[in-house]
Amino acid sequence: MKIDKKSLKRIQSLVGNVTQENLKYVDCYISQNLSMFIPSVGFCEYAITPNHTHPAYSFVLFFSKEKSIVPLEIQVLPNHYLVAAMSPKISHEEKETDNFTRYIAIFISSEFYEKYYSIYSDKSPERYFWKQFLIKQDFMVYIKKFMSEYENKQPGYESILESLSTIITNELIRSILEVPASSDLFIEKLETEKAIEYMHQNFGCKLKVEYLARLVNMSESHFIRTFKKETQLSPIEYLIRLRLDKAKKLIRAKSNTITEIALQCGFNSSPHFSSCFLKQYGITPTEYQNLYSK
Repeated sequence: MKIDKKSLKRIQSLVGNVTQENLKYVDCYISQNLSMFIPSVGFCEYAITPNHTHPAYSFVLFFSKEKSIVPLEIQVLPNHYLVAAMSPKISHEEKETDNFTRYIAIFISSEFYEKYYSIYSDKSPERYFWKQFLIKQDFMVYIKKFMSEYENKQPGYESILESLSTIITNELIRSILEVPASSDLFIEKLETEKAIEYMHQNFGCKLKVEYLARLVNMSESHFIRTFKKETQLSPIEYLIRLRLDKAKKLIRAKSNTITEIALQCGFNSSPHFSSCFLKQYGITPTEYQNLYSK
């Protein structure tokens, strides 16, 4: 494909000292901070240059585990692509064989990649040398959209390419760091809400964490971890605070004695209830009752 001087300069800022001749067999899709290259009918001549390096981070996405330029080191799950990452300024080369391998090479400027990486970690990215990881196949939606916008060049396409560059970069970072997918996080949030609603409905009953975990189809340890991530409290801590909050409402309603309220809210005894109330609010239930009456 014909590449103008401005585009070639952008490519060189990401890929290195590559020439238009080097890319004669390669389809190119170019934006300011991210570009993609797909060998179309033959090898990228720069890729097979011995001991070459790139100024940018590169990610090579393979369409199948059988068609890969690196030995497979991880298990490729269904509905996932294998990706191999390479950090900037690391010498490497692609071996030339009888048949070229079709893949998508994504180059991201180091400043752009590290800017978004810092959102996920206070450490710098590790030095990748064909580091392998998996990414879900729906990632291809963003890739195809990027290609389409670049090819069609409709008004506003450069802004869209920039936005897509941000999405693609974040998706790669999330995958390499194994950040749970947003859909998984949303499901876990719903399950936590389900457990909380059950606590509200049954705050006066004897509730075990083991039962709550089964209620939302999680292991006990995973449920505790997920619950604390959503509420900053363990399930037991949350339940005690919930019971104390219910108790305050009942005390203000003046319908029962302190002992009756303690039992109604799931506490084993009035002294235990008073101890928890004092620890949480700094006063005893009786003092709260008198204070509220005044």
